[in-house]
Amino acid sequence: MSFKFFTTLKFAAVLSAALPGLAAAQEYPTRPVNVIVPFGAGGSTDILARAFAREMEDVMDVSMPVQNIGGAAGTIGTARLTRSRPDGYTVGFIPAPPLVNQPHMNETPYTYEDVVGICQVWSSPMALAISENSLFATLTDIVTYAKEHPGELSYGSPGPGSQPNLAMEAFLQEADIEVKHVPMGDDPSGIKALMGGHIDFFMAVIPVVAKNDLNAVALFADERLESLPDLPTTVEQGFETTAAWWGGVFAPKDIPSEARDTLEQACKTVTETPRFIETMGNLSTDVAFRNGSDLADQMAAESDTSKELIATVLNR
Repeated sequence: MSFKFFTTLKFAAVLSAALPGLAAAQEYPTRPVNVIVPFGAGGSTDILARAFAREMEDVMDVSMPVQNIGGAAGTIGTARLTRSRPDGYTVGFIPAPPLVNQPHMNETPYTYEDVVGICQVWSSPMALAISENSLFATLTDIVTYAKEHPGELSYGSPGPGSQPNLAMEAFLQEADIEVKHVPMGDDPSGIKALMGGHIDFFMAVIPVVAKNDLNAVALFADERLESLPDLPTTVEQGFETTAAWWGGVFAPKDIPSEARDTLEQACKTVTETPRFIETMGNLSTDVAFRNGSDLADQMAAESDTSKELIATVLNR
């Protein structure tokens, strides 16, 4: 063996040994970060995710392609996230229900503890929509009528275990009234049924109400929205039930702390970006940043509440 060949082998061995250290020294991220959306393209979550990813690309200086993996009320895409390599290069842009509701409705291959919250991004209160020719003008009108005619009225929601369904069921418990639930499958079907007089009310998130110019009797929140100043809240009308559609960015639970911290900081920066705030406003959705630690507490609390409420609803 020649000295030259031996030297080449020795150099290659030294370089090979050094590469892991060199790779570890590189700052995250060094390549695209994939964003899983557990719903189809064009839906509310997808629209928010793409607006968010566009801003994150500028902040993190890497591409963040959005991948839609829909089905089973968001659980298929969420399960895919939990099975992804926890290296910081796959995250999920997910609303709360697949994490805190669905595991109590069906057998899912995960719980909310199988992901780590990076940050909450948005929150949008629910509203109870009515048809144009409705006889009801306030929640009090509805409660009064429902007490005198138990089980006669009906309301629609996207489906059992959805955030609108659970919000309405919580209100029905508080008001101590019986109103029949009619699962609609999705928002367009619910709006069509409401306009056609097939249901009396439709529980929906504010973007759906605003986009379709629906009449509503109550905003399930503590304060009125600037975009809908004439819509009174449940609290104003003497009730305590509030509810919101919210969500954010999540990652597999064993993500490295460096990647987690970088993503959280980038998320915070995006939620303070004027263009993103304006985009969310145009979608009638509030920017609502919450850091990873606070998001974990939020998920635990909502999971406990949803578990109890779902058990009540399913046992009826």
